Amino acid sequence: MVIKHHINGYANFITFIKNFKTNNPTFILYMGSEMADGNSWCPDCVKAHPFIEKGIQSAPGTYHYIIVSVGDRAFWKNSKCPFRTNSEIHIQTLPTLVKWGTQKRLEGDQLLNNDLIEMLLAEDDN
Repeated sequence: MVIKHHINGYANFITFIKNFKTNNPTFILYMGSEMADGNSWCPDCVKAHPFIEKGIQSAPGTYHYIIVSVGDRAFWKNSKCPFRTNSEIHIQTLPTLVKWGTQKRLEGDQLLNNDLIEMLLAEDDN
């Protein structure tokens, strides 16, 4: 069972994650914020979205899936963007899917590969 959370922006993410407690695996998807048409400004995020959603829906067990909108293009492209500079987050590419609390992550075009997504979402951490 997937438990979805949607978070907009860095400050909201930091507040959420500080108070977030779970024993279940947690996956975080960082992507560009949505525009008025409902799609992300990030074309790679739009392209990867169906692959990610397919993997999320078929993943085994109970887990949390946190979708974080990093902000608009100008905010993301700034080299001082806190999503880039925070040592716990430290993402350089959108989209990025992370297994929180581990070094496991998929970035960019890796998220177009169903097999890689399935491996990341697998319950076994060995």
